[in-house]
Amino acid sequence: MGSLIEFLKRETTLNALEKSKKHAQKVQECVKELNHGLNLLLKDREEEKSHKILHNVDKLEKEADILRRKIQKNISRGELNPSVRQNLSHLIKRMDDVANCCTGVARRIVTIPFIFWEQSSEETINIILEIMEITVECSVFLDQILIDLLKEGENVKNYARQINQKEHAVDLLNIKLRKSLQETDYKVNFFTIFTVGNVFDILEAISDSIEGVADYIMVLLTSSNSL
Repeated sequence: MGSLIEFLKRETTLNALEKSKKHAQKVQECVKELNHGLNLLLKDREEEKSHKILHNVDKLEKEADILRRKIQKNISRGELNPSVRQNLSHLIKRMDDVANCCTGVARRIVTIPFIFWEQSSEETINIILEIMEITVECSVFLDQILIDLLKEGENVKNYARQINQKEHAVDLLNIKLRKSLQETDYKVNFFTIFTVGNVFDILEAISDSIEGVADYIMVLLTSSNSL
């Protein structure tokens, strides 16, 4: 039975491998650009500038989609063990989920009236920005996992543990955020409140998706070690 590790070490797959690395980098760009946009919106109060940056997240996600399709096309044509092909496809799909979540936040948050953020407490704003900052850190560790995976994979377990810890920190902050939101007397319509709740659900899902990629890689490593 083949493994992802075997696939990564085969010279015949270098083209697909390079595209995989670029795909991972593009996904990380989505996370960082979202962070930039949220800081402009919530910290700097630059609504127009933030919307332009948040629109860039959509563009980056489309670029990531193009890379994903090229990788899938490459591996479908390659002479690979079926299980190797399946493992890589699942890994790319999980990476794609991260970019999709970023786009989900970016597309929805620009529809929220700015008055909502003006009415939000300083605590609420700070929690949102902290969640995003930790999420960026998660994406950086994920990038390190993929780089290390292409070598000997000695630090993958440590990077995955770091992601697990940071994802848990995001979970705790999300609970704190929900409490903070309910302590504020907002003067906005119900649909705005619904949209905000939806945005924060997807925001939390970014780190969940990153953890999902890391956990999947750990499963693949464990499987390959047992062969």
